[in-house]
Order: sequence, then C-alpha cells, then structure tokens
Amino acid sequence: MHGWHTMPYTFLRGAARAFELASSALTHLAAGTLRLQDLRGAIVNAWEEFGRSEELIRSGLMPWERALYDRFLKVEDRILVVGCGTGRDLIALLKLGYRVEGLDVGPRAIALARRILEKEGLSTELHTGPIEAVALPGSFDVFTFSWFCYGYIPQADTRIGVLRKVKAHLNPGGRVLISYVPAERLSRSLAIGLTRFAARLTRSDWRPELGDVIGRAAGDRHAIHYEHQFREGELENEASAAGLTVVFHERRDVGTAVLMD
Repeated sequence: MHGWHTMPYTFLRGAARAFELASSALTHLAAGTLRLQDLRGAIVNAWEEFGRSEELIRSGLMPWERALYDRFLKVEDRILVVGCGTGRDLIALLKLGYRVEGLDVGPRAIALARRILEKEGLSTELHTGPIEAVALPGSFDVFTFSWFCYGYIPQADTRIGVLRKVKAHLNPGGRVLISYVPAERLSRSLAIGLTRFAARLTRSDWRPELGDVIGRAAGDRHAIHYEHQFREGELENEASAAGLTVVFHERRDVGTAVLMD
C-alpha cells in the first residue's frame, strides 16, 4: 500500500527532472543562436545589475583578494582594475593607499562608482569600455582582473588577445592578476555540443567551448547567463600563447594566478 502512495510523488519528481533537462537543453540551444555582440550585451547587463548595493560596494576586499594583493602589489605600483564595476575592490585599494584606476564595460556601473567615490572623498581615473577594444591610458605595473571577470570574456582566442594587449602595456617587472572559477566537472561536452550545433545551424559568429557554462540569468528568465570555468592547465596555455608566464597559481574554491612577461 505504501508503494501506491509514493507512486504519484515518484512520477512527478521524474517529470520535474525531465522538464529541467529539457529546459537546460533548450537554453543551450538558444544561446547558440546569439550573435557574439548579443552574448556580450547579456554579460554586460548581468554585471550592471550586480553589486549596486552601497553596502556591498563598501564591504571591502574578500580574504582571498587581500592575501593576493598583499603579496603581489606595491604601494608605488600604477594599477588598473579591469572589471571594476561599481567600485568595491577599487575603493578598498584606494583606501589602502594604492595608485589605482578602474575600467569597466558598463557605463551605469562606472557612473555609480563615481558617485560612491565622491561620497567617500576619493578620486581616481575611471575608464569605460571593453578591455578587448578600449584604448588603454598608458602603461601600468599591474593589471588585476576583478573577481572572475576574466572568465566573462567569451572565447579563448579573445582572452589571449586581451592578455597580449595588457602585456604590451606592462612596465618592466609588471604583473597580471587573475581570479577564476575552477571547472567543476571534467566535461560538459553534451551541453556545449548543443550550443555548438545551434551556432553552426544559425551561422552565429561565436564559438562555444568546453568550460563554457550557460544558463538562465538570475532574476531574468529571458536572459542568458554565461561564464567560462577553467580546466587544469588551461590558464597556463592562454598565458603562454600571449607570451606571459604563470609565476603563481592556486586552484582552490577561487582560482588565483599571477602572470609576468
């Protein structure tokens, strides 16, 4: 009798799982139909909505950031925070006495960062535009890619191009600091295969790659979430292709690496 009572639950639970799998498959297929410009726009929109709380902006550095910066930054360095967003880590570094400027692709995020800087009695140069396209203002001792933002640059060849670009603007002895999400699984080949299939079918101009994680954006069921998670050795390969050497690398919950010329 007990078995009969549990059959509806078992059936509905199985149906729910089937719908989840179908939804994921359709999301991956939909992502493949996007143009690269549209995918980048979705990434920008997601980050423009993230981190707008003044409490978060003023929360300062996370422990892993503080450990990384204490070890690899010097007070005399000229530093560019790539993906500074609304200014959380930028403001924290300014308060610690570093010479730091910010760059972000989102104009609304930069506008909010300017307002918070003014409230805090701080000032620095803020630049707007994608790192892969914006004209960099001179040379720097350090480029630090803020909290996972390196993995929000689609396609390995584009990320390698970005590293080559910052390398050309590095002072002697300069450093590139990167944080990233280590890949949770060895492969998502089936899901990414669906995205690749849709991209080929629709002649999209972006190439989904292993390590890409695609889903629905939080808070907007119509938007696509994209990030790239890095498999072991992948970051070293990208650095090497750009002519940089990984001099420090830790793969924990948060992966951190330092690259040098």
